[in-house]
Amino acid sequence: MLFDMDSLFIQDVYLSPLEEPFSHQEIDEVTKQLPLDKSPCPDGFNNEFLKKCWPIVKQDFYSLCNAFHQGQICLKSINGSFITLVPKIDGPTRINDFRPISLLNSSIKIITKLLANKLRPLITKLVHVNQYGFIRTRTI
Repeated sequence: MLFDMDSLFIQDVYLSPLEEPFSHQEIDEVTKQLPLDKSPCPDGFNNEFLKKCWPIVKQDFYSLCNAFHQGQICLKSINGSFITLVPKIDGPTRINDFRPISLLNSSIKIITKLLANKLRPLITKLVHVNQYGFIRTRTI
């Protein structure tokens, strides 16, 4: 088989927005959108706590996101999680009566969402339509 490799690679995609640092506005918006009804993080705090204390802790998150962008953060230290089993019914007796959930730190949730938001407008130009059908391509 002969392939024209140049025709398979997209060369005119403008990727520099992916390299821009996260703005305070982007970080604030992602934090506002965190759902309140989720389980707590491994540190015991949930999104409601984070939102109510945002005026106090936001500078720390801005610094964290800046350090992430500059490659100065150890992802292993913030990417830890706990897996726990939540009962689906009262008085569970079998493993099928439980639902596993992963308790992630809020910091990694925010960074992941920031990255996803930057990639969302470009994904349709980078990945073939047959491969991104499961990805939401517009912001809600």
